[in-house]
Amino acid sequence: MNKLLWISAALLVFSAVASCVSEYKGSSAVRLSSATAERNKSANETLLKAFQTGDVSALDGIIAPDFVNHAGERVGVDSLKVGIVRFHARFKPDRMEIKRQLMDGEYFSDWIRYVGSDSSMVIEGIEMTRYTNGKAMEHWFFPGGTPRRR
Repeated sequence: MNKLLWISAALLVFSAVASCVSEYKGSSAVRLSSATAERNKSANETLLKAFQTGDVSALDGIIAPDFVNHAGERVGVDSLKVGIVRFHARFKPDRMEIKRQLMDGEYFSDWIRYVGSDSSMVIEGIEMTRYTNGKAMEHWFFPGGTPRRR
């Protein structure tokens, strides 16, 4: 029951952020060209691969210079790289499961489940990223509570 409430709340937050941005720009960002949408999708896949593997070598090509990571209020690609490397050093995720993905214009929302090398350790949450022309501009992480043992 708590999990269902959390998921509903996270999706509500995603919808609220997306609608606020749409209102700010005067219309929904759904009008992206198919080429731009594909660049954004490819960039999102690259970012998720970095989260999954800890390999940050491809991030320079998909992160905007003024990128903001709201999960820590850090700016720039180097701060994101450090965050990913530290996450892998501390948690040592064995695998990452994508439970659900949503895309609304510039925004990608990925419901992620990280399972640690000790398979009883699990971190679950929503990774939300805003892209412009294939470059990540902003990122948020909404954790689903504290890391837990299965």
